[in-house]
Amino acid sequence: MSKPLQTLFTLSIILITSCYADISNTSTLCPPSFCGNISIQYPFWIKSHTINPSDQLCGYPDFGLECSQDKAIITLPSDTYYVTNIDYDTYSITLVDIDILDQKCPRARKNVTLSNLPLSFSSLDLNLSFYFNCSSYPLSLDPIGCFELSNDEKLKSYVILASDEGEIGYDNWKCEEHVNVIVKSDELNDVVGGLINGFGSAMKKGFVLNWRKAEDCAQCEISGGYCGYNQSTKKSTCICGNGSVVAKSCKKGHGHLSGVVTWALGSVTSV
Repeated sequence: MSKPLQTLFTLSIILITSCYADISNTSTLCPPSFCGNISIQYPFWIKSHTINPSDQLCGYPDFGLECSQDKAIITLPSDTYYVTNIDYDTYSITLVDIDILDQKCPRARKNVTLSNLPLSFSSLDLNLSFYFNCSSYPLSLDPIGCFELSNDEKLKSYVILASDEGEIGYDNWKCEEHVNVIVKSDELNDVVGGLINGFGSAMKKGFVLNWRKAEDCAQCEISGGYCGYNQSTKKSTCICGNGSVVAKSCKKGHGHLSGVVTWALGSVTSV
């Protein structure tokens, strides 16, 4: 290889490497931390680590976690939950309703609501339906014995699989409250006594949610950056490997890198 050709080839490698350097090595920008035995990594972050309102968050704005007594806590639109596991390989997070952990007979108060968060229920989940203080109900069903919601012995409470509601004809029930609860389906396998005896332990093991790329962050992450959030402007940002903070993407487009490659190769072949 001639000296001019070797020089241009080396230069092209340096240029290509520098382009990638801007959008790689971002782990130092969003370092992981721990809350108890839970590893908190992007796109999650710990709220107490960001004290100054002008600080740049690294992560999804709604994925900020509290860390209290070594327990990670997330707030969803419906309620507050302990985070018992985060699996970054499967993009899944396991949550447990804080209010029911100390109850011998767990009593669900609210449906799980995700609203517009980049979260969805997992295929590992099972939907249970609770009916509380019912005055009219199928006599073929056994009531939940551990609930003492009323002194009126005629009022009963029930739990059924949500998928069975149509067959049972719940529309004719007269109940004071109806709440849907999500549990992990494998926690109810082989439970002696069925739902009535198994729903409590299943609720205390929690349920699984999957997260997906936030719409505002997709372009940033594709470019190799980390999604951020400016607390002052209340706008999403993109944190790049070179430390710069941009609006959407760490590179202007896929053509940026390809243009460098085309220029380098063209220069080499013209020698």
